Amino acid sequence: MGIQVTDLIKMFIRLGLNGDLITSKASGEVNSRASGRDVEYLKGKIFIMENMMRVLQEKIDELERRIEELESPDIVLNPRKFGSGRVNKP
Repeated sequence: MGIQVTDLIKMFIRLGLNGDLITSKASGEVNSRASGRDVEYLKGKIFIMENMMRVLQEKIDELERRIEELESPDIVLNPRKFGSGRVNKP
């Protein structure tokens, strides 16, 4: 197969020392618990991101509303409504 037996044994020893070598039954249980935790973690992250997007959308809507107010003809035509006296004060 292109790999020597001694190299294969060394590989299994390294895997065992790193904790990557687990029996198939235990591996299935560990993987299902880990994947369950991963799914819950991802659900939590999605919930947080949805809330952040909702708040961001509300802020964008508020900014758009303020821009429309500033660009409205009422403000341009009636500058004295918001200030007192001349438009171009020194």
